[in-house]
Amino acid sequence: MSSETSTFNVGKAAAASDSDTAGLVTLYAPDASVPPAALLVGESLVIGREPPAGGLALPFGSVSRSHARVVRRNDAWVVQDLESRNGTFVNGTRTAEAVLADGDELRLGAVVFKLALRGAERYLLQRSDRAVPPSVAALVGGPSMAEVRAEILRVAVAGVELSVLVLGESGTGKEVVARALHDASGRSGAFVALNCAAVPAALLEAELFGAKRGAFTGLDRDRLGLVRSADGGTLFLDEIGDMPVEAQAKLLRVLDTRQVMPLGSHVPEPVDVRLVSATHRPIAQLVREERFRADLFARISAHTIALPPLRARKEDIRLLVEAFLAQTGNRVRPTSQFMIGLLRHDWPLNVRELAAAVRRAEALATNGELDEPHLPPVVLEAVRSARAGDEPSPVKLGSRTNAPPLPELRALLQKYAGNVAAVARELGKDRVQIHRWLKLYKISLDDFRP
Repeated sequence: MSSETSTFNVGKAAAASDSDTAGLVTLYAPDASVPPAALLVGESLVIGREPPAGGLALPFGSVSRSHARVVRRNDAWVVQDLESRNGTFVNGTRTAEAVLADGDELRLGAVVFKLALRGAERYLLQRSDRAVPPSVAALVGGPSMAEVRAEILRVAVAGVELSVLVLGESGTGKEVVARALHDASGRSGAFVALNCAAVPAALLEAELFGAKRGAFTGLDRDRLGLVRSADGGTLFLDEIGDMPVEAQAKLLRVLDTRQVMPLGSHVPEPVDVRLVSATHRPIAQLVREERFRADLFARISAHTIALPPLRARKEDIRLLVEAFLAQTGNRVRPTSQFMIGLLRHDWPLNVRELAAAVRRAEALATNGELDEPHLPPVVLEAVRSARAGDEPSPVKLGSRTNAPPLPELRALLQKYAGNVAAVARELGKDRVQIHRWLKLYKISLDDFRP
């Protein structure tokens, strides 16, 4: 790699500290020779195996000498295929020229990038977390998760012990965050977890607050309850948005008085617990609809940590796969085809779904490699569908010929109340493509959501 090329990729990071800096973030490459990001600080960037001086070099046989060019045109970034041998793909579709929207995935040979229109320079920063508990280190990922790890450490050792609310979709790692907070805090008591949605409403209060013998039929001994079991430690209430209103009132009293009253008792018991709550539900909306107590919401959300979905941080997929394989000690190697396939999926169930996919692939692998046939069926179908439409399809700047007419798209969004996944299913497209059309048409989903 020439010194000029290397300067373009990494050397300009110091000068490009502006948060408006755009760049290509590396989602996958066969080895570490590709930088974490290439900043788009000029008007044009040529990418290839042997690009001109100042270009981005990808030293792989699957990449042509001058494979593609990314150019700025009318305040947009456009990718142009330079008659490459293996083609240029945007969101899985082969293209001769296409306008790139924020988050679009660009594949050249065995290398996959995503476009970040802002803040691309942060992907070049080498963050080295200080020594942290293993549970904190378990939050694997790049810049987004490094910020979460740093936030956990700040809150865990803060002079004032705050209740923490963790927000995120199912499978993003909310319980991992709760355990990390507990371990980093140094509290001597136990970490005790309860999924509020998994316990029948009639039993939840006894499960949480305990009960005296005879408090209800069949109880022949005292029940300690999870709050007192967490005395001196951390109580994690997952899916707190599903907690019945009656239990919410009693939990608020425990937090305010630091005392718990078991069912069937008239004597409060002192407790010292740190509360960490989590939900995937829109809890602020539940408060507005009076389905969740506003005073309890204020008490449990002294500090909020929001976890990004996996589809918003696909640059972490390679790191997560490596971590899953290290956990099992299995010496299998993922092929480029396997990793590229993983990147084609949006992972609606997030890290939990990815972990299951890797475990399944390990079980199916017979020759020491995780390969394309080992992908989950839903991922394999998307890969093969994209391959079936492998012919280049030019998309000129300002042209929307590959999108449905604006009235049709707005009608579908109205029909499904802004649910992008439902619109994508009806049109037979990826959700990424729908979001791209929304940006091209300048449509806001808030206009269609109730």
